[in-house]
Amino acid sequence: MGQGGVMIQGARCIDPLQGLDQIADLWVHSGGIEINPEQVDGDPERIDGTGLWAIPGLIDLQVHFRQPGFEYKETIESGSAAALAGGITTVVVMPNTRPALDTPDRVAYESEESERVDGVRVLVAAAATNGIEGKALTHHGSLKGAGAVAITDDGMPVMDPVLMEGSLQQCKEHDLLFMQHAENIDMTGHAPMTLSPVSEEIGVRGQPADAEGDMVERDIALVEKIGARYHVLHTTTGRSIHAVRDAKKRGLPVSCEVSPHHLLLTYDACSTADPNTKMNPPLRSESDRQALIHALVDGTADAVATDHAPHSASEKAQGFVDAPFGVIGLETAFSAVLEFVHDGTISANRAVELMTAGPARVLKMTDTLGSFSSTAADVALINPNQEWVVEADAFKGRSKNSAFIGRTFKGRVVATVMRGALRYSIL
Repeated sequence: MGQGGVMIQGARCIDPLQGLDQIADLWVHSGGIEINPEQVDGDPERIDGTGLWAIPGLIDLQVHFRQPGFEYKETIESGSAAALAGGITTVVVMPNTRPALDTPDRVAYESEESERVDGVRVLVAAAATNGIEGKALTHHGSLKGAGAVAITDDGMPVMDPVLMEGSLQQCKEHDLLFMQHAENIDMTGHAPMTLSPVSEEIGVRGQPADAEGDMVERDIALVEKIGARYHVLHTTTGRSIHAVRDAKKRGLPVSCEVSPHHLLLTYDACSTADPNTKMNPPLRSESDRQALIHALVDGTADAVATDHAPHSASEKAQGFVDAPFGVIGLETAFSAVLEFVHDGTISANRAVELMTAGPARVLKMTDTLGSFSSTAADVALINPNQEWVVEADAFKGRSKNSAFIGRTFKGRVVATVMRGALRYSIL
């Protein structure tokens, strides 16, 4: 029986893990990816890759697919459609579903449901505490046994330092990654935005940006004591970046990600009180944004991740103060990263690394993800020069709450191959 698959001809093939950047043909099939194959079995679908980039399927380290419990916002099926449109073939889902992903059966359900609906590859960051209530730790080993790759309470940081230390100890014992939403809630009170001239101008309660760095620094001190792998979700401040950079220099197992909306926007975007500019952590100052960009350049940032957080139109219509935190981002993520290639800030190789090799390293999964040489037969095709306008009606997911509606991007995902099959194309 022939393997068929997809043959991509004459594309610029970029694979940071292999140090590959060359014009080549790729044969992508269920058995893997072959570069400039001498022989092709079956009758693969052929794509002219002239002028396109072929890169490994993208990995998003922080996604909310909302299932179970909030299917009106997103499902694993609809979220997978959005991911594929963004070139993303692997996601790490957060545990703040209803019920929370705090037991082995609930962890296993996520990947099983994705297989049932033929969705993207779903990895699970399971809950650190029962019900994400911050009172009693889950049994991390059992969660790993069910498939969890990381531990987190996501939007509710583990505030109790004793519990946090206990969770890190379990993570160390079971070689699990702890992913922290770094926010000292005692300082922020979950205020809607960053304390700033804009918060004062529009009359909205603000939170101090230092609440993030305060938590990151506390956690790194615990990591130094325990040695567990620790990852800062959606890092947003210069103080946090400095703490992570220093930890890396000292050889600690610390990593971090940055999100597209924090890279491209500041709290000035909140001046119109658009609920689609309300997220947690909130948009920060220009100096903080520049610190994130520098982290892309010097390698402090390990990955770009979306924190894809769908909400219904009626929920966001409640207004800036009452609307829930969060914006979607799967379909615009790589286009956002390309902004920094086009302006000369980072190389094409670095842009690809931030959503392929980088997250694969964070997960310690470079054998299975993030490269043409990995077992995942996933490829995203990019037209780096195609200009397009972000339109709410065009989103593949169930929710439309993007911070980038109306923005023109240069560079777009035009096709996605997953497990050797063409799953999305606008070619």
